[in-house]
Amino acid sequence: ANKFMSMVSAGLLINQVPSSPHFSKSVSSVMSQAVRINVVRFPGDKGKVVLLGSSLQETLEITSGKFGAEIVELLSLKGAVIDDVRVLRDWDTIVAVTKDHTEVPASPERCAHDHGQPHGSASEPADFVLRRTAHCLLPDAASRCDWVKLNVGGKVFATTRATLTSDRSSMLATMFEPGWSSITDGGGAYLIDRSPEYFEPLLNFLRHGKLIINEGVNPQGVLEEAKFFGISKAIELLEALVQSEELSSSGHFTRKEFLRMLSSTSSASMLRCQGIDLENVDLSYFDLRNINFKCANLRGCNLSNCDLSNCVLERADLSNANLDGAIIQCVYMQRVNLEGSTMRGCTMGERLGNITNMEGANLKAVLFDNSQMNGINLRLACLKGAFLRSCNLRYAIMAGTDLEVKLLTEQCIPLIPVLPPHLLSLTFTSSPSPPPPLPHLHLLSLTS
Repeated sequence: ANKFMSMVSAGLLINQVPSSPHFSKSVSSVMSQAVRINVVRFPGDKGKVVLLGSSLQETLEITSGKFGAEIVELLSLKGAVIDDVRVLRDWDTIVAVTKDHTEVPASPERCAHDHGQPHGSASEPADFVLRRTAHCLLPDAASRCDWVKLNVGGKVFATTRATLTSDRSSMLATMFEPGWSSITDGGGAYLIDRSPEYFEPLLNFLRHGKLIINEGVNPQGVLEEAKFFGISKAIELLEALVQSEELSSSGHFTRKEFLRMLSSTSSASMLRCQGIDLENVDLSYFDLRNINFKCANLRGCNLSNCDLSNCVLERADLSNANLDGAIIQCVYMQRVNLEGSTMRGCTMGERLGNITNMEGANLKAVLFDNSQMNGINLRLACLKGAFLRSCNLRYAIMAGTDLEVKLLTEQCIPLIPVLPPHLLSLTFTSSPSPPPPLPHLHLLSLTS
């Protein structure tokens, strides 16, 4: 049956099939039992569908006929050698290896690491095996691991051809494909007439996929370089970055304008809004994760029920703001001004070992009722006149904190056991009557 199917796939029995009903039924039975495998030449290749033969040798012959090259070995996607066709199942994907291409040159680092180890061993990473098999039917693939030098505006960069061709749609990938001729300097470095200051962030982006721009480098210039080289993924990130910086410097704007800025960026990427003016703007129920609000003006801003996780609010002004029900986990709020704000029912406890840092914050007269503040860093913070009814302050860091609080009722989690020994005193004030009794708050004798 397998031999018959191989002949059908090779086109040898077309227009020669008998019209007998019994024969047609047999053909249908054979077709239903045939095992089809997807054979690729390298990662990303669509490959070809091949009918599995009755033996490994027959399968290699069928595959060789499909690709027009002598296939001598079949590998799994993780690099394991396939020596028995019975382990293959319908629609499995395997990699074909051609004759005289079982060994491929690699980088010096890779060769040093693999010294004394046969390729394809269990210790060899699967991605390297796939890159090795990519050379089987692509003679130019070996050059992708070559080191090349670039002379960009007089500054020399050293990188690999694989890095420059990682974005297949970019002009850099086209420039360093085989057959493309480029001018070189006396040292063999390829000459590129662009700014090295703006090119360096893009080269690092091609290396690790993260956009990192040093202080003092204009993102607009990096964006123009990305457009010139056609690096599409970097263009998207840079356009969002430039837009956020333009809005930050444009002065006060409305909820609608800020929403437009948010919708153009992913919640997983850091949005830079340093010094932004959002005074008295209603941002309630917004997803504000991963936004840098350093030194921003958020006075009187409505941030109720917002998600502010992983934000930066260092030295920001949130006086008289409304943060009721907000999620404020893993937020950097060092020296933030929250005087007179309402933060009822907030979630500020630690998450996955990360805590909210409110060191040195101005928390005068803040309403914290029913907030989860476990593990929060309140070192040197000022809580004078703050309301802490029914708050959870377990494991909070409160060294040097001013705790002249208004009301701290019996529903509060006891504070004394987690206070440092050098905290001298607690002062509870209530006007006009004295504070209610605290049956669950045990005052301990703290000695150094």
